[in-house]
Amino acid sequence: MVFVSDSFVFVFLPVFLICYAIVPASLRNLTILIFSLIFYGWWRFDFLPLLIVIAFWSWVTGRWISIASGRERYLALLAGIIPPICSLVLFKYVNLLVDSATTLGAPINDWSPIPLPIGLSFFVFGAISYSVDVFRKTVAAEPSLINYATYQSMFGHLVAGPIVRYQSVADRLKARSFDIDEFAEGLRRFMLGFAQKVLIADTLAPMVEAGYALPTPSSADVALTVVAYTLHLYFDFAGYSSMAIGLGLMVGLKFPENFDNPYLSSSLTEFWRRWHISLSSWLRDYLYISLGGNRAGRTRVYFNLMVTMGLGGLWHGASWTFLVWGIWHGLGLVAGRVWTAMRMPAIPVVIGHIATLAFVMIGWTLFRAQDWATAVGMFRGLAGENGLAMSSGFAVAARPIELLSLIAGIALVYLPLLSRVVCSCAPIIERPPFTIALVLWLWSLWVMQGRTVIPFLYFQF
Repeated sequence: MVFVSDSFVFVFLPVFLICYAIVPASLRNLTILIFSLIFYGWWRFDFLPLLIVIAFWSWVTGRWISIASGRERYLALLAGIIPPICSLVLFKYVNLLVDSATTLGAPINDWSPIPLPIGLSFFVFGAISYSVDVFRKTVAAEPSLINYATYQSMFGHLVAGPIVRYQSVADRLKARSFDIDEFAEGLRRFMLGFAQKVLIADTLAPMVEAGYALPTPSSADVALTVVAYTLHLYFDFAGYSSMAIGLGLMVGLKFPENFDNPYLSSSLTEFWRRWHISLSSWLRDYLYISLGGNRAGRTRVYFNLMVTMGLGGLWHGASWTFLVWGIWHGLGLVAGRVWTAMRMPAIPVVIGHIATLAFVMIGWTLFRAQDWATAVGMFRGLAGENGLAMSSGFAVAARPIELLSLIAGIALVYLPLLSRVVCSCAPIIERPPFTIALVLWLWSLWVMQGRTVIPFLYFQF
């Protein structure tokens, strides 16, 4: 089940909200938990035990960490984080290792690929952050298994984020009251995210698929495909995050913001402060700082950056292309630090913005490629190996509706900036009122009826 489906909009969500509203306050977390398990089981019931075991184990070891002392605390911490990490490696990376070994000539026969549970990466990162935070004593261990399982399993962020840390919802898990204004804001955010996903991201999906399927794409084919994917990925993931935040607000839980106009960045460092904020901050706080962060010499800092971004890239998917994508961004961040360390002149904002966006889009070309052959073909096409003009094969996919969505997506990216420069309507642009959100949502529902359901891109991560 996905948010942009009839089953969720017209069945699951209304039933859940009605049940949530009528049960006593003491049973609301349990209601969220039960419906979250149903939500996940709708996809594959057989993976529910895995999530339940990880949540239970994380809760038990969290209690152990809180009461342990000395070396035992370190043992409890390892007990809390190693099993979830092992589950992630087993389900997400063993297939990659086996395939790579087979390619290199290893005699592996009759290997059946292990299916990847959707949302496992987000679930595991939540468990790890909880264990580490309890160890660091930044949060107290949660005494209630129901409360902790609700935090881990809440269907709003369960399968594609944002990565929610326990400390951000701990107080409201214990006690919260219904707030009509907060519910309305949650509904507004949900409807806007729904519209982003359906009207922009899903409309651009066929163009992206067609572009990457071309055997010999031209420069124009690749350029349009990459721009379309850049917008497709952003509005798909930002739309999901907005819906997740909205669903949380509807039940009184505040999830972290995940995007802050990242394509307006004028440096790669700024981009990573604005893009997938919950992941970049998680990598900073639990990996980069643990490696030493900025506390060592420059060479060690650069090494820490490369390791963090490389592993962050590999987190996105079980493919070496994701690792290279992470290293690409690591190199970009290191280059920015070297530039500053050498006291080079500041780069003008406009030039910095263009260079950053070009760097990010080159990375997205690799990020989207299914394999090395596809990636190489796209880069060769971009270099003009197959001509410059749009090919007839791609022209079929670049229909007026896709091109219109492409233009609308670009306009929406730059609208917040333009609204501040040329008019005083920035508040309306950055926070569309409820009535506009409602109109866009109804329009999205109408458009959705003529399409098949398109899963969110980050389900596979």
